[in-house]
Amino acid sequence: MTFVLYLFYPLFMQTNLFSGQSADLRSIRDRLKIAFGRDRAGFRVSAINQFIRSFISSRTMDWQSDRAFTRLLNRFSGPEALADAPVAEIEAALEGVQFADKKARELKDALLHVRARAGTVDMEFLAGLDVDTALVWLEQIRGVGRKISAATLNFSALKKRSFVVDTHIIRILRRFGFVKPNAETEDVYDAVMEAANDMSADDLYEFHWHLKRLGQNTCKAFQTSCNACPLSESCMKRMDAPMGRSGRAA
Repeated sequence: MTFVLYLFYPLFMQTNLFSGQSADLRSIRDRLKIAFGRDRAGFRVSAINQFIRSFISSRTMDWQSDRAFTRLLNRFSGPEALADAPVAEIEAALEGVQFADKKARELKDALLHVRARAGTVDMEFLAGLDVDTALVWLEQIRGVGRKISAATLNFSALKKRSFVVDTHIIRILRRFGFVKPNAETEDVYDAVMEAANDMSADDLYEFHWHLKRLGQNTCKAFQTSCNACPLSESCMKRMDAPMGRSGRAA
């Protein structure tokens, strides 16, 4: 009997770990939904346009990257024209975006890469691929990591079950204790997707924006407002680091 239990102990522990993660994720999701309300996507752009928007958005405020994306749409007739445009013209449209010169070069190269592999600067074919295969295809493009690939699949009209992880989300889920303190983007993505078996593409979209809003306004990198946080009762950081009057970790 002891031998049988020993054989099944690892499976037992994995099962309970998974159940715990799922319960934690549902708890986080439900508390944020109560705090922030519904946050469903409105109009979704095409996969290639979402790819472009996500590609230029890193380390840039959303409003700045959105303005730059709109300028690209207005200046160029479409993704094909953007791929053929001189780097200097692309860079000019990216005014206000961090590392505009680097992003202009890399965006052009990325779009040419898409054309070389797909025959056209278009990503609608990704609709026919499962999520994991689509992620691999996208991440073979230079400069594309899990954040850009997941956003292309989830935020666009493709509306696939993929979770977008940014620095706010990594910070919050580390502090909460949902992932390890050294977890990186793909670790967080894998942990969320494993536990999110009852969440649709729309649910994952909403969960991303709720966590991001929390990170931007409450659970900031250098200052936290734990008393105002809907997750504070269960947060490991809250328990491990008593807060001083300033709201900073003591």
